[in-house]
Amino acid sequence: MAAQQENPSYYQLVGAGPKEIHEKEHAFELYMFQILEGQPGGNQKIVVNPNQAWSFGCITTVDWILCDGPDRNRDKIVARVQGMKVASSTSRYSYFLTADILFTDERFKESSLKMVGSFRNQEDGELAIVGGSGEFSYAQGAFNYKETEFVPAQRIARKVDIRIFSRNTVKLPPVPTPPTKVGPLGGNGGDVVDIPPAPQRLESVTIGSGDVIDSLAFSYIDQVGEKQTAGPWGGDGGLSKTINFEPTETVKKIMGTTGNFGGKVVVNSLKIVTNLDTYGPYGKGNGIQFVIPENDNSSVVGFHGRAGLFLDAIGIYATEN
Repeated sequence: MAAQQENPSYYQLVGAGPKEIHEKEHAFELYMFQILEGQPGGNQKIVVNPNQAWSFGCITTVDWILCDGPDRNRDKIVARVQGMKVASSTSRYSYFLTADILFTDERFKESSLKMVGSFRNQEDGELAIVGGSGEFSYAQGAFNYKETEFVPAQRIARKVDIRIFSRNTVKLPPVPTPPTKVGPLGGNGGDVVDIPPAPQRLESVTIGSGDVIDSLAFSYIDQVGEKQTAGPWGGDGGLSKTINFEPTETVKKIMGTTGNFGGKVVVNSLKIVTNLDTYGPYGKGNGIQFVIPENDNSSVVGFHGRAGLFLDAIGIYATEN
């Protein structure tokens, strides 16, 4: 088994990360006009002619037109078939065609289809669509044609039905990293309070406070983009204050104190520090000071803790910036 080679600088393996594939089906009804060399408005030219029977080996460049109606002089040209055909049979007039369908109208301008296959004059048939660009990236489909006019040595008209499937990949945004749970800090009274949907951004915080922090409530955006609310956690005492954060505002620090109140340890005071402002302090109690998170590169996106008649303990959910 050969050793795996290191990728050169000009190459990279693409495809890491989740993607969505969008598939569209396109259908066109057009008319294609082939005007032979030497005729007014001629749109093909012989470049190699070995003068063999059935024109075998003859190479012709083409610039046929596709119109949105059957009258090439009055209807709109929406695309051009540009490529070459090669006479490929020793027993009849049969041609191998490879060409680009280059759209010129505003709706599909700069998009194209790659067409290939064999055809014969005065017969209906089908060519393959094997690729495309622009709106028709990764296209696959069929180019069906039916001859509507044949004037020997002058012109050929065909009604064309094109049916293709094109695929476009859209790279999905990365899955948000689950936030880190810090704490809680404070006492062990009350009940555990928490949020089931993982948060990604705080929208508002409501604090009830008097001598200590009576209650905490907040709203947040979860990791699937839905708005959620939590609380109030605690009792109904104290004065209530709601902080609504600006769209560009992120909570950087939760500061406060914990200490004894009425015989048990609770959250005595809180201060909220954002990238734009500082709110508080709320509560009057003294006690042991705390600052969460310790990391300056984090943002607070949600809370958890313990609560009964008061906010007994507080913890946060933090994400790295």
